[in-house]
Amino acid sequence: MKSGSFSRLWKAGLISSTGDWVAILATLSLAESLAGGGGIVLALTSRVVPGLFFAAIGGVVADRLPRKQVLLTCEISRAALAVSLAFVQTIGALVLVNLLLEAFTLVFQPAKEASVPTLVQRNELVRANSLSLSAAYGTFPLGAAIFLAIAPLGDNVTLWGWLPGTQEGLAFLVDACSYLASAAFILTLPALAYHRRERDPLRRRNPMAPLHDVWDGIVFVATQRRVRAVVLSMMVALAGGGIIVVLGKPFAKDVLNAGTVGFPALLTAFGMGAGMGIVVVTIFGPRIQHKDVFFSIALLVCGGGLAAAAFIRTIFGGVGWVFVMGYGAGSAYVLGFAHLHEHVEDQLRGRTFAALFTVMRMGLLTAMMVALPAAQVLQGRLPGLLATGSRVVLLGGGVLMVAAGMLALWSTRRSLIELGHAAGRPEVVAAAAEAFRKHTKTIAGLEETAEVEAANDEGTLK
Repeated sequence: MKSGSFSRLWKAGLISSTGDWVAILATLSLAESLAGGGGIVLALTSRVVPGLFFAAIGGVVADRLPRKQVLLTCEISRAALAVSLAFVQTIGALVLVNLLLEAFTLVFQPAKEASVPTLVQRNELVRANSLSLSAAYGTFPLGAAIFLAIAPLGDNVTLWGWLPGTQEGLAFLVDACSYLASAAFILTLPALAYHRRERDPLRRRNPMAPLHDVWDGIVFVATQRRVRAVVLSMMVALAGGGIIVVLGKPFAKDVLNAGTVGFPALLTAFGMGAGMGIVVVTIFGPRIQHKDVFFSIALLVCGGGLAAAAFIRTIFGGVGWVFVMGYGAGSAYVLGFAHLHEHVEDQLRGRTFAALFTVMRMGLLTAMMVALPAAQVLQGRLPGLLATGSRVVLLGGGVLMVAAGMLALWSTRRSLIELGHAAGRPEVVAAAAEAFRKHTKTIAGLEETAEVEAANDEGTLK
Protein backbone atom coordinates (compact mmCIF):
# COMPACT_ATOMS: atom_id res chain seq x y z
CA MET A 1 0.00 0.00 0.00
CA LYS A 2 2.94 2.35 0.56
CA SER A 3 4.99 2.00 -2.59
CA GLY A 4 5.37 0.08 -5.81
CA SER A 5 3.34 -0.38 -8.95
CA PHE A 6 0.51 -2.29 -7.27
CA SER A 7 0.12 0.54 -4.77
CA ARG A 8 -0.46 3.01 -7.59
CA LEU A 9 -2.91 0.68 -9.32
CA TRP A 10 -4.74 0.18 -6.02
CA LYS A 11 -4.94 3.92 -5.37
CA ALA A 12 -6.32 4.40 -8.88
CA GLY A 13 -8.99 1.81 -8.17
CA LEU A 14 -9.77 3.35 -4.78
CA ILE A 15 -10.37 6.81 -6.25
CA SER A 16 -12.26 5.47 -9.26
CA SER A 17 -14.55 3.29 -7.10
CA THR A 18 -15.35 6.20 -4.80
CA GLY A 19 -16.38 8.25 -7.82
CA ASP A 20 -18.45 5.31 -9.09
CA TRP A 21 -20.54 5.23 -5.91
CA VAL A 22 -21.09 8.99 -6.06
CA ALA A 23 -22.22 8.65 -9.70
CA ILE A 24 -24.52 5.70 -8.95
CA LEU A 25 -26.32 7.62 -6.21
CA ALA A 26 -26.59 10.67 -8.46
CA THR A 27 -27.87 8.50 -11.33
CA LEU A 28 -30.62 7.00 -9.17
CA SER A 29 -31.61 10.46 -7.96
CA LEU A 30 -31.72 11.84 -11.52
CA ALA A 31 -33.61 8.79 -12.83
CA GLU A 32 -36.28 9.19 -10.14
CA SER A 33 -36.74 12.88 -10.96
CA LEU A 34 -37.04 12.09 -14.69
CA ALA A 35 -39.29 9.01 -14.62
CA GLY A 36 -40.13 8.05 -11.05
CA GLY A 37 -39.72 4.47 -9.81
CA GLY A 38 -39.66 3.09 -13.34
CA GLY A 39 -36.69 5.32 -14.10
CA ILE A 40 -34.75 3.82 -11.19
CA VAL A 41 -35.40 0.32 -12.55
CA LEU A 42 -34.23 1.36 -16.02
CA ALA A 43 -31.10 3.00 -14.61
CA LEU A 44 -30.18 -0.10 -12.62
CA THR A 45 -30.92 -2.39 -15.56
CA SER A 46 -28.70 -0.34 -17.85
CA ARG A 47 -25.85 -0.97 -15.40
CA VAL A 48 -26.33 -4.74 -15.32
CA VAL A 49 -27.48 -5.82 -18.79
CA PRO A 50 -24.35 -4.79 -20.82
CA GLY A 51 -22.29 -7.30 -18.85
CA LEU A 52 -24.32 -10.14 -20.32
CA PHE A 53 -23.27 -9.26 -23.87
CA PHE A 54 -20.16 -7.06 -23.84
CA ALA A 55 -17.98 -8.59 -21.11
CA ALA A 56 -16.47 -11.24 -23.41
CA ILE A 57 -15.32 -8.55 -25.86
CA GLY A 58 -13.85 -6.60 -22.96
CA GLY A 59 -11.84 -9.67 -22.01
CA VAL A 60 -10.41 -9.97 -25.53
CA VAL A 61 -9.39 -6.30 -25.48
CA ALA A 62 -7.71 -6.79 -22.10
CA ASP A 63 -5.74 -9.78 -23.43
CA ARG A 64 -4.75 -8.43 -26.85
CA LEU A 65 -3.98 -4.73 -26.36
CA PRO A 66 -1.44 -2.99 -24.10
CA ARG A 67 -3.18 -2.98 -20.74
CA LYS A 68 -1.84 0.34 -19.53
CA GLN A 69 -3.21 2.09 -22.61
CA VAL A 70 -6.50 0.22 -22.21
CA LEU A 71 -6.85 1.39 -18.61
CA LEU A 72 -6.01 4.98 -19.53
CA THR A 73 -8.46 5.03 -22.45
CA CYS A 74 -11.25 3.63 -20.30
CA GLU A 75 -10.74 6.16 -17.49
CA ILE A 76 -10.58 9.17 -19.82
CA SER A 77 -13.65 7.97 -21.74
CA ARG A 78 -15.58 7.39 -18.52
CA ALA A 79 -14.66 10.90 -17.36
CA ALA A 80 -16.10 12.39 -20.56
CA LEU A 81 -19.30 10.34 -20.26
CA ALA A 82 -19.69 11.28 -16.58
CA VAL A 83 -19.58 14.97 -17.50
CA SER A 84 -22.21 14.41 -20.20
CA LEU A 85 -24.58 12.96 -17.58
CA ALA A 86 -24.78 16.42 -16.00
CA PHE A 87 -26.69 17.66 -19.06
CA VAL A 88 -29.05 14.70 -19.51
CA GLN A 89 -32.72 15.71 -19.59
CA THR A 90 -34.52 12.50 -20.64
CA ILE A 91 -34.55 8.98 -19.24
CA GLY A 92 -33.61 7.59 -22.66
CA ALA A 93 -30.43 9.68 -22.79
CA LEU A 94 -29.60 8.63 -19.22
CA VAL A 95 -29.94 4.94 -20.10
CA LEU A 96 -27.81 5.38 -23.25
CA VAL A 97 -24.95 7.09 -21.40
CA ASN A 98 -25.16 4.45 -18.65
CA LEU A 99 -24.81 1.70 -21.24
CA LEU A 100 -21.67 3.35 -22.66
CA LEU A 101 -20.23 3.86 -19.17
CA GLU A 102 -20.77 0.23 -18.32
CA ALA A 103 -19.19 -0.88 -21.62
CA PHE A 104 -15.95 0.91 -20.74
CA THR A 105 -16.14 -0.47 -17.20
CA LEU A 106 -16.37 -3.99 -18.63
CA VAL A 107 -13.09 -3.40 -20.44
CA PHE A 108 -11.44 -1.71 -17.46
CA GLN A 109 -12.18 -4.45 -14.91
CA PRO A 110 -10.66 -7.46 -16.76
CA ALA A 111 -7.60 -5.41 -17.75
CA LYS A 112 -7.08 -4.33 -14.14
CA GLU A 113 -7.56 -7.82 -12.67
CA ALA A 114 -5.32 -9.41 -15.31
CA SER A 115 -2.54 -6.97 -14.38
CA VAL A 116 -2.48 -7.74 -10.65
CA PRO A 117 -0.41 -10.99 -10.83
CA THR A 118 2.24 -9.17 -12.87
CA LEU A 119 2.70 -6.55 -10.12
CA VAL A 120 2.84 -8.67 -6.94
CA GLN A 121 4.48 -11.88 -5.81
CA ARG A 122 2.50 -15.11 -5.83
CA ASN A 123 2.31 -15.28 -2.03
CA GLU A 124 0.92 -11.72 -1.96
CA LEU A 125 -2.08 -12.37 -4.20
CA VAL A 126 -4.55 -12.94 -1.36
CA ARG A 127 -3.60 -9.68 0.33
CA ALA A 128 -3.67 -7.85 -3.00
CA ASN A 129 -7.18 -9.12 -3.71
CA SER A 130 -8.31 -8.21 -0.20
CA LEU A 131 -7.15 -4.65 -0.78
CA SER A 132 -8.80 -4.53 -4.21
CA LEU A 133 -12.09 -5.80 -2.78
CA SER A 134 -11.93 -3.23 0.00
CA ALA A 135 -11.32 -0.47 -2.54
CA ALA A 136 -14.20 -1.63 -4.74
CA TYR A 137 -16.93 -2.10 -2.12
CA GLY A 138 -15.61 -0.55 1.07
CA THR A 139 -15.72 2.91 -0.52
CA PHE A 140 -19.55 2.95 -0.67
CA PRO A 141 -19.89 4.79 2.69
CA LEU A 142 -17.31 7.33 1.52
CA GLY A 143 -19.10 7.84 -1.79
CA ALA A 144 -22.44 8.23 -0.01
CA ALA A 145 -20.92 10.76 2.41
CA ILE A 146 -19.47 12.79 -0.48
CA PHE A 147 -22.81 12.80 -2.29
CA LEU A 148 -24.64 13.98 0.84
CA ALA A 149 -21.99 16.64 1.48
CA ILE A 150 -22.10 18.17 -2.01
CA ALA A 151 -25.89 17.92 -2.43
CA PRO A 152 -26.63 21.28 -0.72
CA LEU A 153 -23.96 22.96 -2.87
CA GLY A 154 -25.32 21.79 -6.22
CA ASP A 155 -27.66 24.73 -6.76
CA ASN A 156 -24.90 27.28 -6.14
CA VAL A 157 -22.04 25.66 -8.09
CA THR A 158 -22.45 26.30 -11.81
CA LEU A 159 -18.83 27.06 -12.82
CA TRP A 160 -19.80 30.31 -14.51
CA GLY A 161 -22.82 28.78 -16.16
CA TRP A 162 -21.04 25.68 -17.42
CA LEU A 163 -22.95 23.32 -15.09
CA PRO A 164 -26.77 23.20 -14.91
CA GLY A 165 -26.78 24.02 -11.19
CA THR A 166 -28.13 20.75 -9.75
CA GLN A 167 -26.84 18.38 -7.09
CA GLU A 168 -26.64 15.59 -9.68
CA GLY A 169 -24.61 17.77 -12.04
CA LEU A 170 -22.04 18.53 -9.34
CA ALA A 171 -21.89 14.84 -8.36
CA PHE A 172 -21.19 13.81 -11.95
CA LEU A 173 -18.41 16.42 -12.12
CA VAL A 174 -16.86 14.92 -8.97
CA ASP A 175 -17.11 11.48 -10.59
CA ALA A 176 -15.35 12.74 -13.72
CA CYS A 177 -12.55 14.21 -11.61
CA SER A 178 -12.12 10.86 -9.84
CA TYR A 179 -11.66 9.12 -13.19
CA LEU A 180 -9.05 11.67 -14.25
CA ALA A 181 -7.21 11.29 -10.93
CA SER A 182 -7.25 7.52 -11.43
CA ALA A 183 -5.84 8.00 -14.93
CA ALA A 184 -3.02 10.12 -13.46
CA PHE A 185 -1.98 7.24 -11.18
CA ILE A 186 -2.22 4.73 -14.05
CA LEU A 187 -0.02 6.98 -16.17
CA THR A 188 2.84 6.48 -13.67
CA LEU A 189 2.69 2.68 -13.99
CA PRO A 190 5.28 0.77 -16.02
CA ALA A 191 4.18 -0.97 -19.20
CA LEU A 192 1.84 -3.75 -18.06
CA ALA A 193 2.50 -7.19 -19.52
CA TYR A 194 0.06 -8.56 -22.07
CA HIS A 195 -0.05 -11.33 -24.66
CA ARG A 196 1.07 -10.10 -28.07
CA ARG A 197 -0.82 -11.49 -31.03
CA GLU A 198 1.18 -13.64 -33.41
CA ARG A 199 2.06 -11.87 -36.63
CA ASP A 200 -0.13 -14.01 -38.83
CA PRO A 201 -1.29 -11.96 -41.86
CA LEU A 202 -4.19 -14.33 -42.50
CA ARG A 203 -5.42 -13.96 -38.92
CA ARG A 204 -5.00 -10.21 -38.97
CA ARG A 205 -7.17 -9.94 -42.09
CA ASN A 206 -9.77 -12.32 -40.72
CA PRO A 207 -12.74 -10.31 -39.37
CA MET A 208 -13.79 -13.33 -37.31
CA ALA A 209 -10.52 -13.38 -35.33
CA PRO A 210 -11.99 -11.52 -32.32
CA LEU A 211 -14.82 -14.04 -32.19
CA HIS A 212 -12.25 -16.85 -32.23
CA ASP A 213 -10.55 -15.18 -29.26
CA VAL A 214 -13.87 -15.01 -27.42
CA TRP A 215 -14.50 -18.68 -28.16
CA ASP A 216 -11.02 -19.64 -26.93
CA GLY A 217 -11.76 -17.96 -23.61
CA ILE A 218 -15.14 -19.72 -23.29
CA VAL A 219 -13.59 -23.10 -24.07
CA PHE A 220 -10.80 -22.54 -21.54
CA VAL A 221 -13.19 -21.67 -18.72
CA ALA A 222 -15.56 -24.53 -19.62
CA THR A 223 -12.86 -27.23 -19.85
CA GLN A 224 -10.51 -26.34 -16.99
CA ARG A 225 -11.91 -28.11 -13.94
CA ARG A 226 -10.30 -25.91 -11.28
CA VAL A 227 -11.27 -22.71 -13.10
CA ARG A 228 -14.80 -23.77 -14.08
CA ALA A 229 -15.75 -24.72 -10.52
CA VAL A 230 -14.68 -21.36 -9.09
CA VAL A 231 -16.37 -19.31 -11.82
CA LEU A 232 -19.71 -21.12 -11.52
CA SER A 233 -19.60 -21.09 -7.73
CA MET A 234 -19.00 -17.34 -7.71
CA MET A 235 -22.13 -16.95 -9.85
CA VAL A 236 -24.18 -18.91 -7.31
CA ALA A 237 -22.68 -16.94 -4.42
CA LEU A 238 -23.66 -13.61 -5.97
CA ALA A 239 -27.14 -14.97 -6.65
CA GLY A 240 -27.45 -15.58 -2.91
CA GLY A 241 -26.46 -11.98 -2.31
CA GLY A 242 -29.14 -10.88 -4.77
CA ILE A 243 -31.76 -12.79 -2.76
CA ILE A 244 -30.78 -10.91 0.40
CA VAL A 245 -30.98 -7.56 -1.42
CA VAL A 246 -34.47 -8.25 -2.79
CA LEU A 247 -36.08 -10.12 0.12
CA GLY A 248 -34.11 -8.66 3.02
CA LYS A 249 -36.35 -5.64 3.58
CA PRO A 250 -39.76 -7.40 3.47
CA PHE A 251 -38.34 -10.36 5.42
CA ALA A 252 -37.02 -8.14 8.22
CA LYS A 253 -40.10 -5.92 8.35
CA ASP A 254 -43.00 -8.33 7.83
CA VAL A 255 -41.63 -11.71 8.96
CA LEU A 256 -39.27 -10.74 11.78
CA ASN A 257 -41.35 -7.68 12.79
CA ALA A 258 -38.20 -5.58 13.07
CA GLY A 259 -39.67 -2.38 11.63
CA THR A 260 -37.65 0.02 9.53
CA VAL A 261 -34.35 -0.73 11.30
CA GLY A 262 -34.38 -4.46 10.45
CA PHE A 263 -33.08 -4.28 6.91
CA PRO A 264 -30.21 -1.85 7.71
CA ALA A 265 -29.27 -4.16 10.58
CA LEU A 266 -29.08 -7.15 8.23
CA LEU A 267 -27.01 -5.21 5.70
CA THR A 268 -24.66 -4.01 8.45
CA ALA A 269 -24.25 -7.57 9.71
CA PHE A 270 -23.48 -8.81 6.22
CA GLY A 271 -20.92 -6.05 5.68
CA MET A 272 -19.24 -6.67 9.04
CA GLY A 273 -19.11 -10.41 8.36
CA ALA A 274 -17.61 -9.86 4.93
CA GLY A 275 -15.04 -7.50 6.41
CA MET A 276 -14.11 -10.04 9.08
CA GLY A 277 -13.74 -12.75 6.45
CA ILE A 278 -11.48 -10.53 4.36
CA VAL A 279 -9.30 -9.69 7.37
CA VAL A 280 -8.91 -13.33 8.43
CA VAL A 281 -8.11 -14.49 4.90
CA THR A 282 -5.63 -11.64 4.50
CA ILE A 283 -3.79 -12.65 7.68
CA PHE A 284 -3.52 -16.32 6.76
CA GLY A 285 -3.40 -15.85 2.98
CA PRO A 286 0.34 -16.48 2.47
CA ARG A 287 0.00 -19.85 4.25
CA ILE A 288 -2.91 -21.04 2.09
CA GLN A 289 -1.56 -23.14 -0.76
CA HIS A 290 -4.79 -24.79 -1.97
CA LYS A 291 -7.00 -21.74 -2.25
CA ASP A 292 -9.72 -23.59 -4.17
CA VAL A 293 -10.22 -25.95 -1.20
CA PHE A 294 -10.69 -23.12 1.27
CA PHE A 295 -12.81 -21.25 -1.28
CA SER A 296 -15.19 -24.22 -1.34
CA ILE A 297 -15.32 -24.33 2.46
CA ALA A 298 -16.05 -20.59 2.60
CA LEU A 299 -18.90 -21.10 0.11
CA LEU A 300 -20.34 -23.82 2.36
CA VAL A 301 -20.24 -21.39 5.29
CA CYS A 302 -21.95 -18.72 3.20
CA GLY A 303 -24.73 -21.05 2.05
CA GLY A 304 -25.18 -22.50 5.53
CA GLY A 305 -25.64 -19.01 6.97
CA LEU A 306 -28.28 -18.11 4.38
CA ALA A 307 -30.16 -21.41 4.86
CA ALA A 308 -30.13 -21.06 8.66
CA ALA A 309 -31.46 -17.50 8.38
CA ALA A 310 -34.63 -18.94 6.84
CA PHE A 311 -35.60 -20.52 10.19
CA ILE A 312 -34.92 -17.68 12.61
CA ARG A 313 -37.74 -15.86 14.43
CA THR A 314 -36.00 -12.71 15.71
CA ILE A 315 -33.94 -9.96 14.16
CA PHE A 316 -31.06 -10.85 16.51
CA GLY A 317 -30.92 -14.37 15.09
CA GLY A 318 -31.11 -12.94 11.59
CA VAL A 319 -28.21 -10.59 12.26
CA GLY A 320 -26.13 -13.48 13.58
CA TRP A 321 -26.69 -15.82 10.64
CA VAL A 322 -26.35 -13.06 8.05
CA PHE A 323 -23.03 -12.19 9.69
CA VAL A 324 -21.95 -15.82 9.13
CA MET A 325 -23.12 -15.58 5.52
CA GLY A 326 -21.12 -12.39 5.02
CA TYR A 327 -18.04 -13.99 6.57
CA GLY A 328 -18.21 -16.83 4.06
CA ALA A 329 -18.95 -14.49 1.15
CA GLY A 330 -16.00 -12.18 1.87
CA SER A 331 -13.61 -15.09 2.29
CA ALA A 332 -14.86 -16.85 -0.85
CA TYR A 333 -14.58 -13.69 -2.96
CA VAL A 334 -10.94 -13.05 -2.05
CA LEU A 335 -9.88 -16.70 -2.31
CA GLY A 336 -11.69 -17.21 -5.62
CA PHE A 337 -9.98 -14.24 -7.26
CA ALA A 338 -6.57 -15.24 -5.88
CA HIS A 339 -7.04 -18.81 -7.16
CA LEU A 340 -7.83 -17.57 -10.69
CA HIS A 341 -4.86 -15.21 -10.60
CA GLU A 342 -2.59 -18.14 -9.78
CA HIS A 343 -3.93 -20.77 -12.19
CA VAL A 344 -4.80 -18.81 -15.34
CA GLU A 345 -2.07 -17.93 -17.81
CA ASP A 346 -1.56 -14.28 -18.63
CA GLN A 347 -2.69 -14.69 -22.24
CA LEU A 348 -6.14 -15.89 -21.11
CA ARG A 349 -6.50 -14.03 -17.84
CA GLY A 350 -8.50 -11.09 -19.21
CA ARG A 351 -11.05 -13.33 -20.90
CA THR A 352 -11.32 -15.53 -17.81
CA PHE A 353 -12.16 -12.59 -15.57
CA ALA A 354 -14.53 -11.26 -18.22
CA ALA A 355 -16.34 -14.61 -18.08
CA LEU A 356 -16.36 -14.40 -14.28
CA PHE A 357 -17.90 -10.92 -14.28
CA THR A 358 -20.48 -12.05 -16.85
CA VAL A 359 -21.72 -15.06 -14.90
CA MET A 360 -21.69 -13.09 -11.64
CA ARG A 361 -23.95 -10.48 -13.21
CA MET A 362 -26.16 -13.23 -14.59
CA GLY A 363 -26.50 -14.76 -11.12
CA LEU A 364 -27.27 -11.40 -9.53
CA LEU A 365 -29.79 -10.37 -12.19
CA THR A 366 -31.54 -13.77 -12.16
CA ALA A 367 -31.86 -13.78 -8.38
CA MET A 368 -33.21 -10.22 -8.31
CA MET A 369 -35.78 -11.07 -10.99
CA VAL A 370 -36.91 -14.43 -9.57
CA ALA A 371 -36.72 -14.02 -5.78
CA LEU A 372 -39.79 -11.85 -5.18
CA PRO A 373 -42.17 -13.64 -7.60
CA ALA A 374 -41.01 -17.02 -6.25
CA ALA A 375 -41.72 -15.89 -2.68
CA GLN A 376 -45.24 -14.85 -3.67
CA VAL A 377 -45.92 -18.13 -5.48
CA LEU A 378 -44.64 -20.25 -2.56
CA GLN A 379 -46.57 -18.32 0.08
CA GLY A 380 -48.66 -20.77 2.13
CA ARG A 381 -47.64 -23.86 0.13
CA LEU A 382 -45.62 -25.56 2.92
CA PRO A 383 -46.44 -26.18 6.59
CA GLY A 384 -44.91 -24.59 9.67
CA LEU A 385 -42.30 -21.87 9.38
CA LEU A 386 -41.89 -22.58 5.68
CA ALA A 387 -45.45 -21.41 5.05
CA THR A 388 -43.83 -18.01 4.53
CA GLY A 389 -42.70 -17.78 0.92
CA SER A 390 -39.63 -15.62 1.65
CA ARG A 391 -38.35 -18.26 4.08
CA VAL A 392 -38.61 -20.92 1.37
CA VAL A 393 -36.69 -18.78 -1.11
CA LEU A 394 -33.96 -18.01 1.44
CA LEU A 395 -33.69 -21.71 2.25
CA GLY A 396 -33.57 -22.61 -1.44
CA GLY A 397 -30.82 -20.07 -2.06
CA GLY A 398 -28.80 -21.41 0.86
CA VAL A 399 -29.21 -25.01 -0.27
CA LEU A 400 -28.15 -24.02 -3.78
CA MET A 401 -25.00 -22.36 -2.43
CA VAL A 402 -24.19 -25.37 -0.25
CA ALA A 403 -24.63 -27.65 -3.28
CA ALA A 404 -22.31 -25.42 -5.31
CA GLY A 405 -19.78 -25.54 -2.47
CA MET A 406 -19.96 -29.33 -2.33
CA LEU A 407 -19.44 -29.60 -6.10
CA ALA A 408 -16.52 -27.17 -5.89
CA LEU A 409 -15.08 -29.22 -3.02
CA TRP A 410 -15.46 -32.40 -5.06
CA SER A 411 -13.54 -30.78 -7.92
CA THR A 412 -10.66 -30.20 -5.47
CA ARG A 413 -10.39 -33.85 -4.36
CA ARG A 414 -6.85 -34.10 -5.73
CA SER A 415 -5.86 -31.11 -3.63
CA LEU A 416 -7.50 -32.74 -0.62
CA ILE A 417 -5.43 -35.87 -1.21
CA GLU A 418 -2.30 -33.73 -1.35
CA LEU A 419 -3.28 -32.09 1.92
CA GLY A 420 -3.80 -35.55 3.43
CA HIS A 421 -0.23 -36.54 2.55
CA ALA A 422 1.37 -33.20 3.32
CA ALA A 423 4.37 -33.18 5.65
CA GLY A 424 4.48 -31.11 8.77
CA ARG A 425 0.77 -31.27 9.52
CA PRO A 426 -0.59 -30.76 13.01
CA GLU A 427 -0.82 -34.03 14.99
CA VAL A 428 -4.61 -33.85 15.17
CA VAL A 429 -4.92 -33.49 11.40
CA ALA A 430 -2.35 -36.24 10.81
CA ALA A 431 -4.17 -38.58 13.19
CA ALA A 432 -7.53 -37.85 11.56
CA ALA A 433 -6.07 -38.46 8.09
CA GLU A 434 -4.48 -41.73 9.21
CA ALA A 435 -7.72 -42.89 10.81
CA PHE A 436 -9.60 -42.07 7.61
CA ARG A 437 -7.11 -44.05 5.50
CA LYS A 438 -7.39 -47.06 7.83
CA HIS A 439 -11.17 -46.86 7.67
CA THR A 440 -11.18 -46.87 3.88
CA LYS A 441 -8.70 -49.76 3.79
CA THR A 442 -10.86 -51.77 6.18
CA ILE A 443 -13.93 -51.21 4.03
CA ALA A 444 -12.03 -52.34 0.94
CA GLY A 445 -10.54 -55.37 2.75
CA LEU A 446 -6.99 -54.13 2.29
CA GLU A 447 -6.27 -53.85 6.02
CA GLU A 448 -7.16 -57.51 6.66
CA THR A 449 -5.04 -58.64 3.71
CA ALA A 450 -2.07 -56.70 5.04
CA GLU A 451 -2.47 -58.29 8.50
CA VAL A 452 -2.63 -61.84 7.03
CA GLU A 453 0.48 -61.23 4.93
CA ALA A 454 2.33 -59.90 7.95
CA ALA A 455 1.37 -62.99 9.98
CA ASN A 456 2.53 -65.32 7.21
CA ASP A 457 5.86 -63.51 6.96
CA GLU A 458 6.35 -63.87 10.71
CA GLY A 459 5.63 -67.61 10.59
CA THR A 460 8.09 -68.12 7.75
CA LEU A 461 10.85 -66.37 9.71
CA LYS A 462 10.19 -68.54 12.74
